[in-house]
Amino acid sequence: MLRWAEVHLDRLIRNFKKIEELSKKRIYAVVKANAYGHGSVQVAKTLEENTSVYGFCVATYEEGAELRQSGIKKPILVMSSTISEGKKFLKEYRLTPVVYDFDELKLVKELSVSFHLKIDTGMGRLGFLESEWNKLLEEIRETKLIGVMTHFSSADEDYEYTKFQLKKFKSFVDKLKRKFNKVEVHSENSAAVRFKLNGILTHSRVGLSLYGVEPCEGYPKLEQVMEVKAKVLTVKELPPNFSVSYSRTYRTNKKERIAVVSFGYADGYPRELSNRGKFLLNGELCPIRGKVCMDMTVVSVNNVKVEKDDTAIIYGEEIPFKEVSKEIGKIPYELMCSISQRVRRIYVEV
Repeated sequence: MLRWAEVHLDRLIRNFKKIEELSKKRIYAVVKANAYGHGSVQVAKTLEENTSVYGFCVATYEEGAELRQSGIKKPILVMSSTISEGKKFLKEYRLTPVVYDFDELKLVKELSVSFHLKIDTGMGRLGFLESEWNKLLEEIRETKLIGVMTHFSSADEDYEYTKFQLKKFKSFVDKLKRKFNKVEVHSENSAAVRFKLNGILTHSRVGLSLYGVEPCEGYPKLEQVMEVKAKVLTVKELPPNFSVSYSRTYRTNKKERIAVVSFGYADGYPRELSNRGKFLLNGELCPIRGKVCMDMTVVSVNNVKVEKDDTAIIYGEEIPFKEVSKEIGKIPYELMCSISQRVRRIYVEV
């Protein structure tokens, strides 16, 4: 096995319990996009069997169906698909759609299934705008509405705007509750959980923090769930003034010992880290030399004891997703979701 990702399920459980303690609410675990690259089935099973998780959030009906086929029993919210796409899945797999416009509302009424509403309080993406609320409140009469949600756009960096969104959301929920007394109400994402927004909210939806990335300052210390590793293909000494990798963007100044690691951009490593990133080999951070290739990356191992078949850590405790993403102006989500399917997931059991 040349490349793999170790997913530490015990860390996942500990992260969940820290978030639950912070939230003081029931938790929807966000497992869309293959649980941010960690493996949605195994993550959902672990949480369902070992925690008090209330339910799961996915993006598509196919993602929800996969969880049901794997034995997941708790509620599954489908947050960003069309009902026309999911008709064949909804009832068979007991999936709960999120309704965000009047076309979707019409379909959910025709199918007579339970659903959540999404309200746009300032994200400018999916959801009913304030100008549509009066019509919406009339049209949801005699429906199987069981929940209502909104999405905070800037909870990791702008508390005042988050409070503004919550206030607007509360104004809708107050009207809604005159018609529907028992509805789930949720808006907290990972970053917003730290605000402890009590009152109307009954549930939190958390994703990033589950996987061990603190979304902002003032958050409890979490454990990165995934460690990505790869084997060294070969080690050799290059002569002075010898170019490395495509486009010859790096040349040796003197003799330089290099290792070729079996991990590249097809595995999910950003090419932006060419001549910038580092891999960890035998406890030492080794700088990347030249451009990241599709299947391989070259690192300098001068003064490091490295041999063929040794293991390089691509991401881990010493090279966390959060810090690497900052270096190239990305977000941790993107790096985690980019780890390709050919990188085998190895689950470290509870």
